[in-house]
Amino acid sequence: MNWLNRFLLANWSHIFDALLLTMALLCGMQVGESRVQKDWDAEKQKIALAQARQEQRVADVRLTQSQITQEISNEYAKRSKLLADRQPDAHVGGVCNITTAGGRDLPAVPDGPTRADAASTDPLPATSGNAGAVSCEQMSKDAAQTTLMLIEIQRWYERESKTLQ
Repeated sequence: MNWLNRFLLANWSHIFDALLLTMALLCGMQVGESRVQKDWDAEKQKIALAQARQEQRVADVRLTQSQITQEISNEYAKRSKLLADRQPDAHVGGVCNITTAGGRDLPAVPDGPTRADAASTDPLPATSGNAGAVSCEQMSKDAAQTTLMLIEIQRWYERESKTLQ
């Protein structure tokens, strides 16, 4: 035990310094750990808040979609009922020929012509002010000329787009 006393007395300042450094290290570790834990808790709370906001947004979107779906279903049912009211009765076995809407929301179906006009199929009346008739041959020539003009416009557009690049 004699050598231990001599060692402690000779190096007491070094031992005291090492003890102080160890205590400072332990205190620093505790302070650092509490700061890290505080930051960690704040981050977890921020994430939980963001998640709650996202869940609320999803619930709002689902509610809105449900309302829209319900409105569409109601409108569909309403219009289906209106159409069903206009359909012929299957028990009677006859044809329902309603010419007016009778105060309903749906318009009546107009009467169409009974047959096609007996006009000639080749000459067509001119709409551009010419009093004469336009033949199918003339329309074919005009269509060919229009096609050539369209092709030329496409070529011009391609050249212009290449020069701009």
